[in-house]
Amino acid sequence: MSKDRPVRILVVCTGNIHRSPLAAALLRTWADWYLGDLAADVEIASAGLFAVVGAPMPVGTQTIARALKADGSLHRARALSDEAIENADLILTAEVSHRDAIVARAPRALRRTFTVREAGRAAAQLLAGEALAVPQTRDEITARAQQLALFRSAGDDDVIDPHGEPEEAALQMTADLVPALAVVAQALLGMPGHAADAYITATADSDMLRALIAAAQHEAAQ
Repeated sequence: MSKDRPVRILVVCTGNIHRSPLAAALLRTWADWYLGDLAADVEIASAGLFAVVGAPMPVGTQTIARALKADGSLHRARALSDEAIENADLILTAEVSHRDAIVARAPRALRRTFTVREAGRAAAQLLAGEALAVPQTRDEITARAQQLALFRSAGDDDVIDPHGEPEEAALQMTADLVPALAVVAQALLGMPGHAADAYITATADSDMLRALIAAAQHEAAQ
């Protein structure tokens, strides 16, 4: 990797208004928290295969982001480009169909493209029960991302799309997305195990997640 080139992580869904921007906002937050000065060398973006170009993150998903200590207020949807695929060191998708569409469009991206949940399983294998030290260089982050391909496995991979669905779908989206994403952050960004566990617990428990969302709504109303 070029000395001056950032590490690029790209998250992809359908419309680029719920799943991928929420994931990107969380990854950005965690990179800033845990990587120190190296965070400036990590570029995290999101895009949609059928993006609602220019649309903001809906209020409900923004509230979930705030509840999880991230900020999606400045997000505007953008379409997935060939350049973004080519330049990404790691591509995370919300669904198997998204991953397959990207690989069909750019076969060379196969080893760099995973569903979020697939990447979470691979990251757990990479960790193998042991905490990895916080990476110190861009190349170290890239090397860890490349190692995910060694642990690729099939599973229940799709993150539910909450668009136009009842509130329960947004809660399920969060439960599908965040636990896997936290394990990826633990492996690639040096997120401490206790912090990853806290996110996993909070988002897997619907009552706890509702309480966090309610607190975020209350804070926003002040």
